[in-house]
Amino acid sequence: MKSNGAANVVFRGDNPFGVDPDFYSRLPVPDADSPTWSATYYWSAWNPQAGVGVYVHMGVETEDKNLSWAQVFAYLPNDMVVADRSWGRSPDRRGPTTGNFRAVCTEPLRRWSLKFDGAGELVSCAEMATRLVGAGFAVPMAFEVDWIATTPVWDLFKAVDIGSSDIGHVHHEQVGVSRGWLRVGDREFGGEWRLDGMAFRDHSQGPRDVRPFGGDHLLGFYFPNTKRSLQILMFWNKAGEFQFRIASLHQGDELEIIPDVEMTGVERGAKKPTSLHDLLGNPKTFKIKLGTRHGPVTLEGQILHTCNISVMGANTNVNGSAINIPGDHLLLAECQARLTWPDGDVGYGFFERTYAKSLLASAR
Repeated sequence: MKSNGAANVVFRGDNPFGVDPDFYSRLPVPDADSPTWSATYYWSAWNPQAGVGVYVHMGVETEDKNLSWAQVFAYLPNDMVVADRSWGRSPDRRGPTTGNFRAVCTEPLRRWSLKFDGAGELVSCAEMATRLVGAGFAVPMAFEVDWIATTPVWDLFKAVDIGSSDIGHVHHEQVGVSRGWLRVGDREFGGEWRLDGMAFRDHSQGPRDVRPFGGDHLLGFYFPNTKRSLQILMFWNKAGEFQFRIASLHQGDELEIIPDVEMTGVERGAKKPTSLHDLLGNPKTFKIKLGTRHGPVTLEGQILHTCNISVMGANTNVNGSAINIPGDHLLLAECQARLTWPDGDVGYGFFERTYAKSLLASAR
C-alpha cells in the first residue's frame, strides 16, 4: 500500500516496506550500463548537551564507480567546523570505505559502525558559506560512532507514488541514536567529546543527474522522551515548483505517512521556496505544520549548527560553498536542529536545506 499524496496511510511492523537486509547492509554493485548511476549515503550524530556532532556524505565517483568519496565534517562549538574529503576503494562489500573513513553495517536494518581517522580544514561557518574548503590549514580529527536505528527503514518509492524521478530508484531514510566519541587535535578549538545523542541516515542509489533539481528539504528527528521520530522530504525543480512533499511520523508500532506538511517558507501554495535565506542557515527559527490523522500539529524549530556542501554539474560533490563560482550549482546548508512538539516534547536531528543558486536570495 502506498500513499497517493492525498490521504494519510499507516504502516506497521519492524520492516513495513520489506527492505532486503542484504541490500541494506552490503555495498551495492554499480550498474555498468548506466552512465549516471550513483549511490550516496548520509550519516549524522549530534550531542545536544555538548553542541557537537559529525556529518558524513558519501558516494561513488562518476568515472570510476568502484571508487568512493566521503565528505566528513565535525560540528564544533563556537560555530567552527572541521571539513575533510577523501577517496578510497572498499576491500569488500561490507560497507563503503575511503582512506580516512569506513562504515560497516553491524546489524542488518538497524546498526552501523562509523570510524574516521584523519585530518580536515578547520574553518568557521561564516567562511565556509563563502568558498570551497578542505585544502587549507588542517587539524587531526578522529571519531567512532555506534549508529543505532530507532525506526524501521523508510522507503520513499514504496511509501509514496511520486512518478518518475532523477533521484535514483531507491531512497531510504532512518532515524536513530548514536554512541561514541569525537577528538579534534587543535590547541584553540580542539578537544574530546562524547557523541551520545540523536542520529540520522539516508541512502539512495540509481541513475542520478541533479542538474534539473531546484532544491530539497530532508529532515530526520528523534524525540527521546516519547520515542517519536519524524521524517520530512520535499523536492522542487529549477522553477521553484514543488514536485512532492511528504512527512512520516513513527510512534510505537505505527508509521504514519503525512502528505499535508508545511514549513516556514515552503507553505502550501508557495510559488517558490523561501525557507533558506543564506548559507549560514538563516532563518534560524521556523515552524512545521503537520496534518496528522489525529488533527493538525505545529512544531517550533531552531537551527543549532550548519556546514555547507555544493553539488556542481551532474553530480560532483565538493566541500563548502560554490556560491561565487559561475553556474547554477546546488548549495546545501547541512544543519543540526531542535524541534519542540506542542506538548513540550523536545527532539533533535538533521535538517538539510538545498537550493539552486538561482533560487537562493543571498546569491542574487
